[in-house]
Amino acid sequence: MYGQLIAQAENYLRSLYAKDNIAEQLIRKMAELLAAGEANADAACRALRLSRRTLQRRLRAEKTSFQKILNEARALLAVNYLSDARLKSLEVAMLLGYSSISSFTTAFKSWYDMPPAQYRQRFLAP
Repeated sequence: MYGQLIAQAENYLRSLYAKDNIAEQLIRKMAELLAAGEANADAACRALRLSRRTLQRRLRAEKTSFQKILNEARALLAVNYLSDARLKSLEVAMLLGYSSISSFTTAFKSWYDMPPAQYRQRFLAP
C-alpha cells in the first residue's frame, strides 16, 4: 500500500512539473503566435496569462530566454514548412516572422549549417 502511494505521489509531482515547464508551454504557443504574426514577448505573455516579469523569471529559472524559445520554435517550424513543396522560401520566411528572405536564410544557416534551398534538395527531394 505504501509503495503504491509513493508511486502515485511521484506520478502526480511529475505531471505538475510537466505542466509547469514554461519553456515547453511557450514553444507550443509560439507556433500559434508566429502564424498570427504576433511573435513577440507581449503577445506571448497575454497568451500564457503571465506578466512579462514573471515570464522572464520563470524562463531564467529554466536557464533559457524568450529569444532562445522563439528561435527554437522558428527552427522547428522552418523544417515543417519547407517540407511542403507548395511553399516558397519567401513564404516560409514570412510565416516565421522574418521581414526578408536574407534574414531567414541567415537564421536557417545558423540552425542547420545550410541554406533552406540546399536543405530542401538534400532532405526533401524524391
